[in-house]
Formats: sequence, structure tokens, C-alpha cells
Amino acid sequence: MYINSKHLQILKFIKSNQISSLKDISDIFLLSTQHTKIHLEDIYCELFLEPSGNLKIEQLIEKIRNFPNSRNTLRNSQQFTKNQKIFYLVFRLVKDRQIKLSHICEDLELTKRNLNNYFNEVSKLITPYHLKIKITNKGISLLGSPYSINKFAYLLIFKFLIEKDFLPKQLRKELTDFIKIKNFYKVRKDISEFILLLDCPFSNHSEISLLCFYICLKASNHEKKIEDIPIKDALKYKPSYYNTDFFYKIFIFLKSSSFKDISSTCLSGILDLIDIFKYFRSHFNKSIHNKAEEVRPIFAKYLGDHVYTDPNFFHIINPWINYSYLKELFHVDDYSFLNLNLNYFANSNIDEMTKEINLSIPKFTLFESIFVWYSLSKVETEKNKNIFVFKYLPKSIIPTLVEEIYKKHNIKIYESVDIKDFNNYKKNNIINSVITIENIKIYDNNIPVKNLFFPIPNYKRITPT
Repeated sequence: MYINSKHLQILKFIKSNQISSLKDISDIFLLSTQHTKIHLEDIYCELFLEPSGNLKIEQLIEKIRNFPNSRNTLRNSQQFTKNQKIFYLVFRLVKDRQIKLSHICEDLELTKRNLNNYFNEVSKLITPYHLKIKITNKGISLLGSPYSINKFAYLLIFKFLIEKDFLPKQLRKELTDFIKIKNFYKVRKDISEFILLLDCPFSNHSEISLLCFYICLKASNHEKKIEDIPIKDALKYKPSYYNTDFFYKIFIFLKSSSFKDISSTCLSGILDLIDIFKYFRSHFNKSIHNKAEEVRPIFAKYLGDHVYTDPNFFHIINPWINYSYLKELFHVDDYSFLNLNLNYFANSNIDEMTKEINLSIPKFTLFESIFVWYSLSKVETEKNKNIFVFKYLPKSIIPTLVEEIYKKHNIKIYESVDIKDFNNYKKNNIINSVITIENIKIYDNNIPVKNLFFPIPNYKRITPT
């Protein structure tokens, strides 16, 4: 049985939500009902070691949902997709610079003749980054400057960390070996503090971006580091559109944090990332701005005419359009929305809105739609004694989500806490109950936990005018 990452994604969705409709699963994964049915039958056959026979689809889904340890069972049988084989081959080249044909054929279960079919795809992928491959009878070599290879590695590791929950075992093992960090907790702490300094709304993706930057663009022994740049020379690196005080805050933080080890030649790369996080207008090209204008009426259709006059509209949406382009260019398979409880997404306004946006931006997913929807919604402040705990959700939409929880569940939130800070928080605070809308485990029997369905906006479908 051929089991791949799509089977694991569908399994996660079934296990995390009380969904029993074939159409609902098809809609969330943008598959035909026939292809979805085939995937479900594959999962059933792999778990129960027998065909599904005449089982009705609702029964088949329920049996899959209740099967113990199903995720590990599927993972043990998971195989590479064609795209994963291409990116695994590229990753091994980035990691080792040269690999033997026999070794890569063994890893990917390919003949040398079949492996030749992948070389054109690899070349297309790496050529825009000033890289090329050299093939001999002995093996394959990656050619390019160290900077070009490291910059490409940054994008590659970003892709893999976004997809990590659904990658094949061999690829996850190679990735884990590559990104070992001795001072991981210090790096993670510095990244969190940097994002706070930037007042950055895109928390989870921003953290991954900065972690990848740290992993891939550290200076070699002979290179000049950021810590080696004197304060008096800092303004040489400042983009003209940056506020001077803001730039100095960034520069001083970088020199005193884990990022001091980054190559000085990569400082402009960090500033490019900040441009994306903070949305400095000069960073985004005209095509992205035009695409935002193109989909603006769709958001107004579902959210109201205030979208046309919202001064933050481009600040909110352009980074996500930019990210959608990156996903398409680099085949990033981002299923972050599967971490949400999505029992009521079917036929919701946000589901319909996402489908309309997909006609213009194919890689714009439900996760991006949820973020933009709540970011463009009005925020009211309500407090009570429940603690809202979150993990993957961007911090900037938490206040609006808290309000929606009150509206849909009649539960008021006293304070919101990132799961990373939860253990410290509970030591210093009295907690009556924890509220979450993600698939988060709270390992404390003394604290009541309410795992609510995700408050999909206007989940009772209406027909927009």
C-alpha cells in the first residue's frame, strides 16, 4: 500500500475533529470526493490489513478515528512522494556537497536510470539561486558559492520545518541530524525576544524563519561576524527607509544575542526578513500589491465595506500573499490549520471566502484566511478568570479570537498565555481553568481544560450580497 504525507494529513484531520462527511474532508484538502475516498480506503487497508469492503463512508471514517496508535502505524509505511524525493536529493547535496549515486538510489528506492529523470527537476529548482549540479560516474556534486548554498539551505530548512509533522522518517532523521544546536534554548529565547522587539504579528512562521536563518547563515571560522561590526559603522548597513532608533535597537540586539555569530554579509538578509514581518512598503513588489487589490473585494464581500478604508489592509495581507508565492515557488506543503479544531468549518463563510481567493492565489490556505479575517475584524476587550492557552496561532489575532470565544461559547478569558510560557505562568498565578481551540495537551490533572471547537467566523453560512 502506497502511504504518503497526504494520508497522514487526512488522518490527523479525522482524529482531531468529529467530521464524518466525505465532502467536508474533500473541501479542506482541495481534493475530489473520489480521490478522498481512495485515500480513506488506503488508510483503512493499512491500519486493518484488509480492504474496507462495503463499509459506508461514515463507518469507515469512524473506524479510522478510533484505531489506536494509527499515526505511528501509517508513518512506518510512509513513502516519499515525487516532490519529496527531489527535495531529499537536493537536501543531501546541500548537506554533503557530494553524494554517491548508489547511496541516493538506495535511500529513495530508485534505479540509476530512474534517478536520471530527477536531475532536470533538481536543476530547475536550484538554478535561480546560482547553483548547479555536476554528474559523473562516481556521483553528484553541488556547485556554487558558500553564500548561495547557505541561502538556498535557509529556504530548504524552512520548508522542512513547516512540513515536519508529515515528512517521511528518513527525511526527518536527516533534518534532525543537520539542525542540531548545542544552545537551542538560548537561541529559542533570543528568537522570542527578537520577535517581541519587532512587535511582529506572524509569530510561528517568524520564529521558524529566524531559526532557519541562525542554522544556515552562521559565519565560518574565517568570516566576519555581526558581533565584529563596530557600533560606529552600524549606519552603513541601515536601509534608507528605516527609522534610526529602530535600526539601532535591532543592531544592538543582534550583537548581544545568539545572532552575533551570523556572517556580517547576511545582515541585509535579516533586514529583508524584518521587511516581510513588519511590512515596510519598499520590500513588496508591485505584483504583490496588485494581487492584494485584486482580492480586496473578496474580503469586503465577507467582512464588510470597512475593508476598503482599513489603513492596515496591505500591512496585514501582503506578507501572507508573499508567503503564498513562496509556497508555490518552493512547493511548501503548509497544513498549519490542521492544528486547529475545525468541526464547524464546512460551508462557513471563511471556507467559501478561501475558495474564492484560491482562484487568484492558489496557495492561500484556510490558515491565512483565518489570520486575515480576524486581523481585519474589530477588537473588543473582555476579561474573566479563564486562561486561554495557544501554541501555533499568531499572537496578533488572539484578542479577536478571545472575543469570538465569548460570543460563540459565552466564555470570557482573563488572560492569554503562549504554551511555551505556561509552566512558568502557572507557578506564579492561580488558574481556575484553561481554554484552548488547538490540539494542545495540558499535562496537569489539577487544572480543568476545555478544548473548544475553533470559532470559525460566521460558521452558519450566509449568501453575501
